[in-house]
Amino acid sequence: GVKQALVYYYFPTMDDLFLAVLRSGAETALEQLRKALTEDDPLRALWRLNCDPRQTVMSTELMALANHRKAIGAELRNFAERVRDIETAAVTMSLRSYGVDLDAYPPVVIAMLVAQLARSVSNDSVVGLTRGHEELRQFFEVQFAMLSR
Repeated sequence: GVKQALVYYYFPTMDDLFLAVLRSGAETALEQLRKALTEDDPLRALWRLNCDPRQTVMSTELMALANHRKAIGAELRNFAERVRDIETAAVTMSLRSYGVDLDAYPPVVIAMLVAQLARSVSNDSVVGLTRGHEELRQFFEVQFAMLSR
């Protein structure tokens, strides 16, 4: 029910509108991420968060936009860097608490593996591909359990 002129009043360009949507969603996502990563098991929380197909669908759409709109790409990169820093800090503290050798298992690598593989599972599931998902989940559960011993 909103008239197009009103939208252009607040958002002179489509990039302005897309950036407002991205920033609003990014702040909500960062808040959820910070909350989840303060749980007792940040690695499982990281996995769970990144398996959420709602996040994956929006990320995919924004990545597609970023291919054609430089302002979106720059904002998305800034957001992703903030996410990566928060994830890496949480994984660092978690691995330290488990006595893991951080040189052998760099926290940024572990954070990326958990997040990216969870996103891959989520991307697959959006289109109905589930082969290997249960095995991957079980594999990560074994790894998470080994860490918490």
